[in-house]
Amino acid sequence: VFIKPELAEQFANKSNICIVVCDNPRLAFAVLAEVLHSSFTETEAPEIGFDESVVIGKDCSIAPSASIGKGAVIGENCVIGPYALIGQGVVLGKGCRISAHASVTHAILDAGCFVRGGAVIGEAGFGFVSTDKGFKHVPQLGRVVLGREVDIGANTTIDRGALGDTRIGDYTKIDNLIQIAHNVTIGSNCAIAAQTGISGSTDIGDNVMIGGQAGVADHVTIGSNAVIKARAAVLGNVPANEQYGGYPAKPARDWMREIIAVHRLARVKRPERAGKKK
Repeated sequence: VFIKPELAEQFANKSNICIVVCDNPRLAFAVLAEVLHSSFTETEAPEIGFDESVVIGKDCSIAPSASIGKGAVIGENCVIGPYALIGQGVVLGKGCRISAHASVTHAILDAGCFVRGGAVIGEAGFGFVSTDKGFKHVPQLGRVVLGREVDIGANTTIDRGALGDTRIGDYTKIDNLIQIAHNVTIGSNCAIAAQTGISGSTDIGDNVMIGGQAGVADHVTIGSNAVIKARAAVLGNVPANEQYGGYPAKPARDWMREIIAVHRLARVKRPERAGKKK
């Protein structure tokens, strides 16, 4: 455990914990993780085709220009399009479809998932720590885990977890041009519209609907069956079964009342112009 000096005394009697006292625990973790861990996909140039270590199920259709990394497992009836990249150790369940130019690394996909063209699944999340010499990247050690029949739109990006996994539940549908950051958890049967951005470590329940161009801050919880209106800015937790909208997002009824009130104020005539004709 990396801790700052002022916390050292609290762990003095913890015989089952190895304590490392340092001024910047996050930086110390980044340095250690970098020494102990490396990503094959990011340190080796991908080659077209695949070798004997790849397991491919029956009745698959794989474009000759696709690249499949060592140790990958491709289930039955999968389709992998031209110039798609399947990283080392990736697992595709039965009937998955990976469209042209899509990239899937550090990931496990359950049966029936559809990753559309240009989508990037499993790249490193946006993790950096500030130092005297600039920003240092924090290695991202987790995966992306997709449930059954998850649909990922074109040019959408889903970052792998920093320590744990980024997870998306069964039957959830993700539109085009969406950013899902590291360690996000999304439940089952959710629908998320285009250009939405979801920050790291956000927890989204089941049956949630999010409108286009919405933004969700990090470490936010959105309860099951909630509805987030288009262009909403979710900066805090959203209870289950609620509809939120606006900036910052609030209950939809309150948001609409504010819009109506502002509209009415804008139509009030100024006293000095009340007697003038248009």
